[in-house]
Amino acid sequence: MDVVRRVYDGARAGQRIVANIYRPRTPAQSGQPLTLLLAHANGFHKELWEPTLERLFAHADDRWAIAEAIALDGYNHGDSAALNREFIIGETSSSWFLCARDILTVLRQLQSPHPIVGIGHSWGATSLLLAELISPQTFAALIATDPILYTAPEPNTEVVKMTNRRRAEWADEAAARKYFESHPFFSAWDSRILDRHIRHGLEPVNAGDGAPRPRLVLKCRPSCESAVYTGALHSSVFATRNLWRIQCPTAFLTGEKSVPTPPRHIAAITRDIPDCTRAVMPAAGHLLVHEAPDATADHYIEFLARFAPKMHGHKPKF
Repeated sequence: MDVVRRVYDGARAGQRIVANIYRPRTPAQSGQPLTLLLAHANGFHKELWEPTLERLFAHADDRWAIAEAIALDGYNHGDSAALNREFIIGETSSSWFLCARDILTVLRQLQSPHPIVGIGHSWGATSLLLAELISPQTFAALIATDPILYTAPEPNTEVVKMTNRRRAEWADEAAARKYFESHPFFSAWDSRILDRHIRHGLEPVNAGDGAPRPRLVLKCRPSCESAVYTGALHSSVFATRNLWRIQCPTAFLTGEKSVPTPPRHIAAITRDIPDCTRAVMPAAGHLLVHEAPDATADHYIEFLARFAPKMHGHKPKF
């Protein structure tokens, strides 16, 4: 697949959203051409979708095909954060409605002629659900991977404290790689995902203390990640309480061992969605996209094949 980088206007004046646009290198299959919009989990970035996307491109068939896939960086994550640094310094809470509005703003600029399928993970999945609630019939279908859907306001106090204590800088790439590869949290990831996190999730920053070379710092600073956790307080609950309003075909993929999104929780809160498919990935946790991208993609392939007849001719209504 080929990739180009694009910068779009965000929903708020002056802010920018960076996206990677992926297209097939070979002629698309004869199936329904689709535009995929991918939204990542909190603390991460758009490039982590690439192993999953490679498998999706390789398995398109006569039922569906990918015309283009747009993977976004949230406004305070990845390359978007690097462009929006003046806006996010000192931000302590980031409502999830902000990400939803940015998604809709990018799609309006994109003006895709194809049915749009939203694919999200964790915070990104909930943001896509919020986007569809804000602007119904934007998406021809949604695939929510372990979305964070609280039933009551959740301040996330402990996870915010833990996130703000997280290590965020290293002397060089070798030091960063040694840290990530030996850390139990990251060592469980697929090697392709971990490699992309190290190559694309860090940026050089001048130490300002006479150091001979810049240090490497997470593009998504811990303060930005913790602001998103704080911002879940009401926006996640709104999404949960309004799931019944989503009319497009919607699939929920959860990890069997997911702590924030147990399968039984998803089954309970999604029962009133008119067109809903659910699947559970055996032995997987919350970070199934990072730990098992191929198995995740295989579930997506099944969802897309199932949804293909329903998506034919869909045009987004912004």
